[in-house]
Parts: sequence; C-alpha cells; structure tokens
Amino acid sequence: NATPRRCRAVRTVAAHRTELFAGVRRSIDARDPCAPRVRVTSHEPRRIDRRKGGQRTERITLMSAMSSSMAARVAFAPAASRVASKSGKKQRAAARRAGRTARGAHRGLVVRASDLDDELAAINAAIEALKAENDAMLASSLDSVATVVETPPPTAAPTPPPQTAAPPAAPAAPETAVPPPAAPPSPEPVPNPAAVPAPEAAASPEWLNPTPAAAPAAPIARVAPPAAAPASEKVRFDEYAKVDFGGHDRVETHGGVHMLCVEHPDGSKSVTLTQNDLLPAGGSLEWHWACVMDGSDEWCLPPPGAVLPGGTNDAGDGKASRTPFGGDGKIVVQFPRGVGDDVARLVGIVVRNNSDWLHADVGDLTIPLMTPNSNGILKALAAGENKKNQEHGTNLYNRFCRINDKLSESQQAGPAGAAAIFATLRLSAVRQLGWYAGGNYQGKDMAHMQKVICERMARASATAEDGTSRQLYRAALGTLPRGGGNGDDIRLGILQLMRENNIKEGHRPGIEDPFIAQWHQKLHSNTTVDDIYICEAYLHFLHTGNWDDFWTHLWDNHGLTREDLAGMKAGWRTDGITGPGNHLPQLINPMKHFYWILRITHGGGNMDSAMDFARGKMPEDVQNDIYDLLANRDEYWAPNKIVELRERLSGTWRYGDVTNRDVVLLDIAMEKFYRQKIEGLDLTEWDYDARLGQLEMSIRNVLVGQDFDRLVTAYDFFRKANGGENGLTRWSPEWAKVMDAALESVSLAMEHLMDQLCELVQHPADVIGEQAECDPAYITNFGEEVVRGHSMFAVSRMLSESRPGVRQAAGRSPWDVAALGSPQLASYAGVVTVTELADVQGADYSAAPVVILSAKLGGLEDIPPGVAAVLTAAPVDLLSHIAIRARQTGVLLAAMPDPAGWEALVARAGQGVKIEVVGEEVKVSESELGAAAASSSSSSSGAASSSSGAPKLTLVPKADTADWLVTPDKYAPGVVGGKSSSLAKLGVSPAIASFGAAVPASTALPFNAFEKALAADPATNASVTAALSALAAADAAGDASARRAALDAMRSTIAYDLKMPDDLVAPLAAAATAYGGTCAPAEVYQAVKKVWASKWNERAFLSRKACGVSDDSLHMATLLMEVVPAEHAFVLHTANPLTGNAGEVFGEVCVGLGEALVGNEPGSALSFTAAKTPGAVPIVKSLPSKPIAHRAPYTTMIARSDSNGEDLEGFAGAGLYDSVTVVPTEEQVVSYADEPLVWDDARRTRLMSRLAELAVAVEAEMGCPQDIEGCVVGEHIYVLQSRNQVL
Repeated sequence: NATPRRCRAVRTVAAHRTELFAGVRRSIDARDPCAPRVRVTSHEPRRIDRRKGGQRTERITLMSAMSSSMAARVAFAPAASRVASKSGKKQRAAARRAGRTARGAHRGLVVRASDLDDELAAINAAIEALKAENDAMLASSLDSVATVVETPPPTAAPTPPPQTAAPPAAPAAPETAVPPPAAPPSPEPVPNPAAVPAPEAAASPEWLNPTPAAAPAAPIARVAPPAAAPASEKVRFDEYAKVDFGGHDRVETHGGVHMLCVEHPDGSKSVTLTQNDLLPAGGSLEWHWACVMDGSDEWCLPPPGAVLPGGTNDAGDGKASRTPFGGDGKIVVQFPRGVGDDVARLVGIVVRNNSDWLHADVGDLTIPLMTPNSNGILKALAAGENKKNQEHGTNLYNRFCRINDKLSESQQAGPAGAAAIFATLRLSAVRQLGWYAGGNYQGKDMAHMQKVICERMARASATAEDGTSRQLYRAALGTLPRGGGNGDDIRLGILQLMRENNIKEGHRPGIEDPFIAQWHQKLHSNTTVDDIYICEAYLHFLHTGNWDDFWTHLWDNHGLTREDLAGMKAGWRTDGITGPGNHLPQLINPMKHFYWILRITHGGGNMDSAMDFARGKMPEDVQNDIYDLLANRDEYWAPNKIVELRERLSGTWRYGDVTNRDVVLLDIAMEKFYRQKIEGLDLTEWDYDARLGQLEMSIRNVLVGQDFDRLVTAYDFFRKANGGENGLTRWSPEWAKVMDAALESVSLAMEHLMDQLCELVQHPADVIGEQAECDPAYITNFGEEVVRGHSMFAVSRMLSESRPGVRQAAGRSPWDVAALGSPQLASYAGVVTVTELADVQGADYSAAPVVILSAKLGGLEDIPPGVAAVLTAAPVDLLSHIAIRARQTGVLLAAMPDPAGWEALVARAGQGVKIEVVGEEVKVSESELGAAAASSSSSSSGAASSSSGAPKLTLVPKADTADWLVTPDKYAPGVVGGKSSSLAKLGVSPAIASFGAAVPASTALPFNAFEKALAADPATNASVTAALSALAAADAAGDASARRAALDAMRSTIAYDLKMPDDLVAPLAAAATAYGGTCAPAEVYQAVKKVWASKWNERAFLSRKACGVSDDSLHMATLLMEVVPAEHAFVLHTANPLTGNAGEVFGEVCVGLGEALVGNEPGSALSFTAAKTPGAVPIVKSLPSKPIAHRAPYTTMIARSDSNGEDLEGFAGAGLYDSVTVVPTEEQVVSYADEPLVWDDARRTRLMSRLAELAVAVEAEMGCPQDIEGCVVGEHIYVLQSRNQVL
C-alpha cells in the first residue's frame, strides 16, 4: 500500500517481506508434498496445534525470523474449495469459523494433509506474485526513499537503526521522547490536513536544533500515521432464522428467513429479507413489521424518505406496516443517507395467507440498523423480572422467551450484551428469579424453547466475535437444560402412567395419591428441570417406603425444600406440591421410564447423561475413549485424560460446520468434572515438579473451551519454561527465575481475566436484582461467586501450591502482592493497626485511613471503608474474595510470610506510613506527610498537616518571559522546572556523549504560559475562578466529596474549555513540524492543557497542603519532545533505594515505553543490582513479567509536566503531575516466550552492564545520587530524565 509519501522505510519493508516469504517457503519445503496452504497476517507468531475428532493431524510451528516491528503469524486455513462449495449462511459461517480459528484459537486450526494436496503450488505462485509486486513498489519509490532524514551522527553517538513500523502500543507513554533532526534538512512532511502551517518567522528559530553539539542525539526514522481506509460496504447484520410451523389442521412448514443489513459506502443502508420454503403455491406471504427508534421499545412506521417495496401498506394500527414478499422471495427496505439514522432496528413477523403467524425460532425477526445498546438489552431483560410490572409475576418459560428475543442483539452488543444474558440465566439457575409465577404453558412449548435457546447459545459460544462473549455464552449454556424431545410426551406420559396403574385422575375413579395429583398438574402447566429431581426423589421414596426420605433426598441432592415445592404453583392451583405420596412400589418401573422421558427434555447436566445425548455426534475413537474414561473415572490418570479428550473433542463443536449443543454440553460437563477431581487432590506429598506438571494440565483444561488470549500468551511462556528444551538446568537459580516470571505471567493473566469477568457481570446482576427484588446479600457478591465457580479457580489453587518452591529457588523476595493499591500510598497510606481483619468487619475508617496487619486471612473477609492496605502473614489466593475486592477498590493486599519480616511490620504499630512497591519488594516506611496526603480522608487537612513531619517546601518563584516556547539554553530557574534544567545540563555533558548515550532535544512552554493562556480566554478564566472558590470552601468545611467535585470541575475546565491563544498557534505548528510532523497544533495544545490540568489532581493538591505550599506558588512548565519508539525502557537508581547502599546501582527494565514502570503496573520488571566497581557483573533479581507493553502507533509527541514543585532537595514529587502523549499510545500483550530479556543471557547482561555504567556517569555529572529514566532502541540508549534521588 506504499505511496510516494509513505516510502521512507520501503527498503526495510521489502527485506522483511522477502525474508518472511522465504521463511514460509522453507518451512513448507521441509514438510511433505501435502503441506497445507498458509495465510500470512499482520499478527504475532502463533503456535498451531490441533486435533480434530481423534483423526491424526500434525503439530506444526511456522515462525519466520522477523524483527519485532514486523511480526507476522502463519496460520493454516482450510482449502478454499471447501469454503467455496458452501452457500448462503453456511458459507458465511464456515468463513467466519475459518477466520476465527486462524485468528486466535489457542492451539490453531484442524487440518488434514490429505485434504490439501494441491495447495503447495498455489502458495508458491502467491509468493512469487507478491515478490514481483514488492520489487515494482521498491523500484518506483527510490526517489522518495532518498528524502528520508539520514543525518550522520557524531562519533560519540552511533546512529540507531531506523524503525520501519510502529509496534503496537498503549495508554499514555511516560517520559519517552526523541529529538528532532540535528539540522532542518526538511524531512519529507507527513500529510496532516489538520495541521496549521507555521509562518516563516516561526519556521526557522534556533530551537529546531537546540541540543548543543556535545551530546546530539542520533535521528530515528519516523513512521507516518496510517492513511484513512477507503469507504467500503459493511455487513452490519447477517442471520438465518428457522421457521417450523404446523400441527393439527395447519399446513406443516419447515423453512426460514435470511436477514441481511448492509451499510453502503455512500452512507445508505439496506435491509434484505429472503424467505425459504415458507409459501405454498397459490398463497400470500407478508412481513408484518415496524421500526423501533433508538432508546425506545415502541413500534412505529418507517421514517419519511425510506424506500419501501411495492405493496407496502399501513397495517391499520398506525404503528406496523405490511409488505409482501416479491416473486423472488425477497423484501428490500432502503434508508438513504441521512434517513432513519435514529432507527435502532426493524422488528416483525412473517404472516401467511393473512392468518398463519409464522414465528421463527429466534422469536421476532429483528434486524439491527445500529449496534445494539447493551443497556437497552439489560433494560428489557430486567423489566421482564420487575414484580411490580407483572400482575401475576413471571415464570421460567417467559424468561426463556425473553432471552431468545434478545440473543441476537446481545451478540451485536459485544461482551456487555452477553453479560446481560448470562446474569439473567445465572440468577434464574440459582433461583433468585422465580420459576412458577405467571401463566401456564404446555410441556411441548417449554421443550421447544429450551432446545432453541440451547442450540443458539451453543452456536454463540463458538461463533461470537470476541473471546469474552464466547466465554459468557458458554457459561450461560451451562445453566440450561438441553431441551428437545417431544414435550407432549411429558404430559401424555404422566397421564398414561396414572391410567395404566389406576391412579385417580380428576373425576376418574382410582387410587387416591395427593402427590401424583399435584405433580400431574405441574407437569401439565409448567414443567422444568425440577421435575427430574422430583422424579428421582419419588423413586427413592418408592424403594424405601418412607415419605420423609422424599424430602431428604431432594434437599441433600438438589437443595430443594418443602417450601420450594409448595411454591411450584400449577396455574389456577394455589397449593403447589405438598404430598404426601402413597407407597406404590408397582410404579417403580413405569416411573423409571417416565424419568427417562424427563431427562430427554430437561437433562444433560452431568457427564453421564450428557454423553448419552452426545453419542453418535463425534468421531468414533473419541466416543470410545470417553466411555472408557467414564468406566474408570476414579483412576489416578482420569483428570489428565479428561483434558486430552476435551482437546480432541473441541474439533467437533468448535471448528466443525455444525455446533451441536449436546457435544458442547458434554464438554462443559467434562470441564466441571475435571475441576471436581483437581480440587479433591491432596498435594502434600507431591514434589514441585509434579505440581508444575499438573498446573500445566489445569491451564490446558481452561484453554480448551474458551478464548483467553492473554492467558494463551502466558501459557506459552510457562510451557517453554517447564519444558526440557529451554537450555536451562532445572531448579538452578537461573531456571527458577525464568519459571517464577512465567508463573507470575500466568497469575497476572488470570487476575486480569477474572477481574474483568467479575466487573462485567456484576452490573447486570445489580440492575436485574433490584428489579426482581432479589436477596441483596447474594447480589452484592454475584460477580465474585461467578469467579469462584470458574475453572480458573482450580488453576489458582495449583498456582498457589507451585510458587513457593520456585520463588525460594529463585532467591526472590518473600513478599507476594495480590493487589497493587493506589499510587497515593507512596505518599501516605495510613496508621498501622494490628488486628485480625475478621475482627473489624463492619468497621469504618474513612475518617482516618489505616493499614491493617492481619496475621491470618480466611479469604472471604470484606475490606472496611478507609482501609488503604491489608498486609498479612498468610498466603493469599489471587482469586479469593478479598483479593478481587482489593483490586476493585484500589486497596494494597500483600503477604509477608517470613517471620522476621512480619515482626518488623508489627513493630510499626501506631505509625503513619507510606508504602511503595519497588521491584519485587513492598517498602513500608514512616511517611513525611500527614493524613492530608490521603485522598480518602474526609476531614480538613490543616490540622493533620501541621502535626505531620512533612517537609516545608520553598518554591522558586515564577519569572515571566515573553516567549511561548523556550529552548534549552534558556532553561533557567523561574522559567522552567528541575526536569528541564537537568536535561539541559546532561545535553551538554561530554561524559554522557563519550558514553554513547543520547539526550533528546526539547522545547518548553515556560511557567507563565498557563497564566497567559488563561488571561486570553476571559470566559474560561471566570469558570476557573469559580471552581477555585468552590474548592476553597469545600476544603475549609472538610467536605471531601465537594472537594473532589471542585477539583474535577477545575481539571475539566482547563483541559476542555481553555482556548488556544492566536499567537501560540505558530510556535506549536513549528514544534510539531520539527518533532515528526504528524501532530496538529490543536492536538499538541490539548496535551499541554491536560498537563496544566494535572496540577489539580487530588493527590497533588493534598501533597501541597501537607508541605505548606500554596496553590498560587505552584507553577507548571511543559516540555515538548518527540516520542522515542522504545524497544525497552528503564529506570535507574544510582543508590539502591531498598538498602540505601550508595555503592550499588538498582535498575528496572521493561518492554516498550516506560509507562509500565512509572505507572506501577502489575508484574515484575527485569530488576537488577550492580556494584559501581569497574567490571562488576550485574545480579538479576527478577525477570520481566509485566503483561502489557506500551507503544506509540506512529511518530508522535509528548507533553511532559515540569513544575517548580518537583525534583527538589529532599522531595522528588515523582508522579504527582501528568505527562501526556499527543496521540494515545497502544497496548500490546508481551510474548515472553520469545523475549530476549528472558532467554538471551549474554544480551541481557550486556544491557544491564551498559545501564549501570550510564548510571555512574550521570551521577558523576550531576554530583549526587540520581533517579534516571530512559529507553533503548537497538544498541542506542536515550536518557529522558534525571532527578536527584531522595533516599
């Protein structure tokens, strides 16, 4: 897709493509002639490993040797002929399934070499064509490439290799910047229509090359923003609805309707319905339909301007329309651009011969014209449960109907829509929602509806667009009975049983049996899965003869009480089922047959019955092996055999043409059985190797049925560490550090996924619970209970059992952090209070925050308000109730099992402390600030600050300057802060230049720039003045909520209302041109305003009060730089902050930009120490496991805070104020299975040694211990910041 404006890196692109294709060809040539066709996509390398239905397939890994800037994935795809042979919905479903498999299943796609004999020639031809295209592109672009900036570097700073493609990245990058070109040799400008051209006077100032010649930075090739994709046709909705109609005197009909909504490039939309086998010869077929507007559930006529098919008429009620199907069986409704933009969906029913209403299995035919709003779906589901809106309440059948109506919309709405479906069914399954109120229904209707939603839920669990939704639909399916069978057999079966055995029925004489008479009415009117349980209990009673045994069996096996059965109202009956039953042993055999009838419709929940229904729907060898497993389920090898069989079975339901509900229900039952077996294991006699092996199987079990991309990446890392081909000696310190990082990666992936799940399902549960008047205690913990019921909970236990031995072998810190807590803890956490957490349940510490030291934790405790941190001597399960709650509420939760370490913590009882997580350590020390630094404090901070030991700071006053932008030679006290000044000093340092490090060029908006901008905007100035008055009043009154509201208003006003002064446009345009040319002045100004606004974040405000600094004396300068496309970022402390050792450097390194480090994100960095003596070998303390790397999507700028309240003597103030990238950075999940920082010891040691030497050089230049931030690109190091270290 290269154009003359985007060819700066075309040589490297061409080389990468050639290398990629060569690698693919080598991999294929190394295999047999039946090697499958490959598809190359712009994703990371992924391992391909599949078995389908027990048939032999091969495990293949094709990974080309590519740079990180152009990673690609090679995935197997099914033969095109097989996809092309399908038609209609099947073709689209097959294509989606093929794409999804190649995209992300954790083991890849099922292929058989015998199916793909002719594919090798096709891929070779495709490669040659692409290479020819690439050669032509290269030849036509040589002139453009010549314009790339290629400034020769000075001898002191070698030129880093150009970055040819921006790696994926994420939120706000930290202090990561790159200089502009060393001279203004006019790099080819990157097109940016929004940019304001700089006038000549602003285009040539000396600050275009502000860094003095002593330490110029080597240039880095820039990456242009991606060009806007051309408009194309978008399929918004595509679904086929089956219609089965008939019975009695009606014409049997089995067909369907295909629904398609397309959004066209010109902005218009079209809806097409195509009927299939619904119209007998000589009849009429119409669609009775209406529009539903956004935010409403009411039907209405189509808007003016909509293009309707001929014959469309008002149905007579002023709301619905009637449209006949054409001779081709189609109806097409068109909405030109600008017409119907507020129409959310079309809804209707097919009507035949003006009398037969042909309801589809999906309910009403619903075609969304816009992405459905998950809140609308939740509102509809919750309203159906509102007892006040239901004259007689609602029942299970009505609930299933509502779920069926909303299922398609939920898939369009994404994870939030799926969560609404799941929460409704889960609350129903645990009987928080009623089953037996409302009207009656026939057994055949319930059987059909259960079958329909079970089938549709099974398809959704395999075909939903994202892994989170697939996971939720699968969990929802696990709450459902299978449905199907002939529901009338239930009604007729009980009647036949009664008549054949002379049981009284109505007025017909016979044996009196109150239980059978009552149950008979329920079976006629509202049969549910409870009937299976009732039948089991009745059979138990028939064997024992004791009616009390009926109730005991129901309670012990299914949790049903007498009250539950009495509440099972049967329509007009009011007494439910109370019994008693007569002992009629002659009913044992007839009742066993009736039990089988019930199981056909309502069964499928346990592994045996699920296998009965799934028999014949899978490959024979898999079926035989599952029966063998069932016969030997108590053998020691059974758990791991389950995992293997589930992997083989997955090809049948996950990647086949049909997703059979019985096979999916079997897989769910096997997954549950595996968890049951694992949780019953006694691991006390297991060595750590055995535990790690079982942990690997437990993770595999989780990954079979669900899509967890982050866990897949962590599992690849763990599997490599646990394998025998990683080049490390097992249980050596080096191996243990790698394994510890891998286990932490798994732990963090599970934390992320389960916290996300908990948060996602809790909201719909809250809404539905309120409407249905559910038990508040259950609803409060709904999300956490869902997590505890997940298969990952078993993995969590295995992880906890495996980590201690690994951490000990690795020499890691005894600290184990389950929740990081708030960044404010680094200033002030609270007063240390030693007590058992269980003993302070219901307490409230909001007025004075505390740090709880609890020697024991049960895991189910709640965290009282005002508790900032919980430290314990007991192990903490990362998925326990308290761990999830701590992460949700921003409370630090960490374990210190070492007795000496615990005693040191207890010794701080009554002390006001701050808590910092540094590397693998949790550093607890006395806070120099008072309670005013804790945002949770609701009292006025004045008294607290006066009695605290906070340093009283004197700030350098502001010195006004006429310039909007100043250059490093004008960085001076009163003009800019310490951050800018230290960069200017390092920029002219011969020592830094001789070391080979580069210091980025920069310009800065001085301290008085904000006041100048505010003065130029009177309206915003007035709003800021009003917000300041509100803030002062709230703070004086000690009203924390009002104070936060005033601070929020202040930040919002500055960040979004403050207008850019006219005379600032040109300087910012010139800066944008100098720093990459990709940012418009307005975008740069927006980032600057966010930096200015960060003065008013609550932590900074309270910190100023604690230090006696008035708001008027705090001024904010803003550094402007170009973001360096960092491969790795680092933070160096020239004196070890954990020990205070001034003779030792402590460093941390992460993948990508430094936000993962300075933002204190979960996981470990590469942390090391190095003595300052020449030739000292660095010591690795931990290897990296931070799951996310932040990267800039393309060349952009960063605005960095630089106040006069940071980098002061005895007060660093780090992290109080924000730095903001102009273009938000992006997140990329790090694949540590391939990360050199983990596996390349020589490269890692060389990097650590260079960083340690750099730290010593910077400290010598600055004259005291330093905190240094920077990044690495190739072999080149950039120093981005250095401040005096506060020990």
